[in-house]
Parts: sequence; structure tokens; C-alpha cells
Amino acid sequence: MLNNLHKILKLLLIFSAVISSWTSIVLLSNTRFNFEIKELIAKMYLNQKNFIYNVKELSILLVKDANERFSTNNQDIIDLNKVKNKD
Repeated sequence: MLNNLHKILKLLLIFSAVISSWTSIVLLSNTRFNFEIKELIAKMYLNQKNFIYNVKELSILLVKDANERFSTNNQDIIDLNKVKNKD
């Protein structure tokens, strides 16, 4: 299992290096696709940034939901204790 993970990680590293090098060469050689490549890289960066912001928002919503449910459960327990103490 660890060997397969190592192979996949190595493949991803090689793939990333090839794509990065190729992109750098194309951008430095001022081809007619420069604008499209730069635009796509900007979109990739924004998507990455949006992903991080969305994870942050999701985390906040999950914490709010957990707080609300815990407070509701806690209130139910308090109400049950009050009813038991009256009897």
C-alpha cells in the first residue's frame, strides 16, 4: 500500500514538474497563446483561493450548527431534570 502511494506521489511530482517547466518555457517564448495561458493560470489561482474561503465558510457554518444543536440538547436535558425534580 505504501509502495503504491509512493509511486502515485512520484508520478504527481513528475507531472507537476513537466507541466510547470513547459508552461514557463511557453510563457518566456512569447507565443500567441500567452494571454490564454496567463488567464487560465489566474483562474486556477482564483479557484484555489475560493476553495480556501469556501472551506472557511463551511467550517463556520458547521461550528454554528454544532453550537445550536448542543445548546438545544443541553436545554432538553435541563428541562427533563426540572420535570424529574418536580415529581
